[in-house]
Amino acid sequence: MPEDVATAARRFVLAWAGHDARPGKDGSYNDAAHRARAYAGKELAVQLTTDSASSTRRWQQWTQASTVVTAEITQITVPDGAPEPTADTALARVRYRLIVAPAAGQPSSTDEQVALKLQRGQAGAWLVTALPEA
Repeated sequence: MPEDVATAARRFVLAWAGHDARPGKDGSYNDAAHRARAYAGKELAVQLTTDSASSTRRWQQWTQASTVVTAEITQITVPDGAPEPTADTALARVRYRLIVAPAAGQPSSTDEQVALKLQRGQAGAWLVTALPEA
């Protein structure tokens, strides 16, 4: 995986997966999606924010517990069977540990993964343009 592609994928996932439900920090679950837009193509950026019953419920639980959610990237690879990156397009599988840490009590963690499609933007920077099923 080329380093510039891996860096773009890492920045997107860290922004997209991280939440800070402590007072005075994030105001909603969607704040993470707003941060991730800086690393996303225009079409994907519009699709990132979602209001669902499960995200609303999760946000309420996190707010009550003053929870901080962080991601630790464990691996970035080309997905099995995917083509190798080209000069302007790449597919990446990002594996990460999601750590959910309430202000009181023990943190919990899960191992997660997401597939990303990245394309080189007009300014030359790599942007995440899709979250393909993989």
